[in-house]
Amino acid sequence: MSKSKLLPGRYPAPGTDPVADAIRKRRGERGLTALDGNLLHFAEGARGYNDLLGALRTGGKVPGDLRELMILRIAALNHAAYEWVQHEPIGRKEGLSTGQLYSIRDIDTPLPPAKGLFTPLQEAALDFVDKLTLVSSSSFTVDHGVKYKDALRKYVEGTGHSEVEELTNALYSESSMLVATYNLVSRFLVATDVDGRAEQQVPWPVERVEHNVTLPSFPKSEATHQIYAVTLRHPEQDAPWIVLSNSLLTSTRMWGWIVPYLLDGGFHASGGNSKRRYNILLHDQRGHGRSTLPPNPADSVRYHDDDSARRSTIPLLAWDVQNLLVSDEIKEVIDGDSKGLKPIHAVIGVSQGGACAMAFGASYPTSSGSPDTTARKTKAIIACDTSARTPAGNRDAWKERVGLVFGGAGLDDAQSVGLSRLADVTLPRWFPAASPLPPSRAALVRKMVEETPVEGFVEGARALGSYDLLEGSTGEKLDMPGRPPLLEGRDLKVLLVAGSLDGNGKVGEGLKGLAEKWDRADYKAVEGSGHLPMVDRPEVWCEVVGDWLGGL
Repeated sequence: MSKSKLLPGRYPAPGTDPVADAIRKRRGERGLTALDGNLLHFAEGARGYNDLLGALRTGGKVPGDLRELMILRIAALNHAAYEWVQHEPIGRKEGLSTGQLYSIRDIDTPLPPAKGLFTPLQEAALDFVDKLTLVSSSSFTVDHGVKYKDALRKYVEGTGHSEVEELTNALYSESSMLVATYNLVSRFLVATDVDGRAEQQVPWPVERVEHNVTLPSFPKSEATHQIYAVTLRHPEQDAPWIVLSNSLLTSTRMWGWIVPYLLDGGFHASGGNSKRRYNILLHDQRGHGRSTLPPNPADSVRYHDDDSARRSTIPLLAWDVQNLLVSDEIKEVIDGDSKGLKPIHAVIGVSQGGACAMAFGASYPTSSGSPDTTARKTKAIIACDTSARTPAGNRDAWKERVGLVFGGAGLDDAQSVGLSRLADVTLPRWFPAASPLPPSRAALVRKMVEETPVEGFVEGARALGSYDLLEGSTGEKLDMPGRPPLLEGRDLKVLLVAGSLDGNGKVGEGLKGLAEKWDRADYKAVEGSGHLPMVDRPEVWCEVVGDWLGGL
């Protein structure tokens, strides 16, 4: 029985309909599908469809991995769940990795992907598909076609084929027909609700679950705010877990270019999928993205010096990570039926998230030697482009940035105008002229800055404007567990990372100096990168971090 809410499937008995019989012959043991049942209401259209698809699937010269990459990207862009379900297994059979499939499915992370995730031809094909599928007055130009054709030509030259131009032209024509045809297919699938999937989300190649977890802030007995989190569970479900913590003024989306690397344990196109693969927990820090802040104890969201008015501190961000990790919802994903709390492989953060990672390492037990069974343990932390304490002069700098956002205006104007002004000065500071940041990534970073709730920015600025992890704390003031000084007493592996361009090199100098004092810490630089190296040079960041993680 048809699951479509729009068309009952039409399935003529064998031998009663020549078009249906021709489709059965092409399908083989599968027989008529739900798509065929909807097509057969228009018999001549179904006949033409069968001939065209047969030619593209069995008579073409486009490599199988490239063909399936194109089809799956179209399915993702056009929200055609049925198309994805049918072709993901074929894509895997043709050699597409979990990380590559994730990137193909992730239409919210702008191209280009991190270099090395795809071959040059695959990367060019992704861009070609996007330009032809997302049709607008400027989405596709002849130059885009030339770019893809050049990639095809280089591929053909690498095969040693004697007729380079002839095969290049054939592959370009076939690719164009493939993209056009599967756009038609995907839109027919949605328009006729094939298999009842028109309103379903396109699946992901991993077990991806979104969570909104209510957590306490202070006192700890009260639930005060929600943290938005995403768990990505690899098909190899026993893979170790990584926690990612974003910077001020960003959200989980900033990690989009490095997630495929962690899922594959390397860059698939470079043979890196022999390394360890990871499960991933992403979350928006309080007041950022889809996460909320605790209620405001003060009468204004402007910058306060009074600690009693704080709704966010660096230790509280670490408190959120721990509470998230031991929440029932996340325990079910990470631990399943296990009686204990499985340790985390590493907590990784950048900027504000990097300070959070260090606070987590100082505040909570590590993976060995702790009798505490109520807290989630971690083997390592990785802190990027951050500091163990507020650098001298930064408190006033954060006040100035808050002032820039408000500009003498109220909260509404601060949200609509002030954050745009902040983006104008923040992006050049984060990504200096020498940073190789593509325009598409710059646009997403700007969007994240502008969409950050004003209150979330103000509280984050206050947190960064006054913290010191090198000093210990009793935790009494915020009703939290105390912590020893950062450099003392934890059996913890630590990697400190900085983009070489961040702060004209001063951020890296500070972290390198910290590593020299911290006997369990290593320091690595991401050359040619700014404040968010996982955004402007994700492939270099991945190699630096991946090699270190693999050695744990």
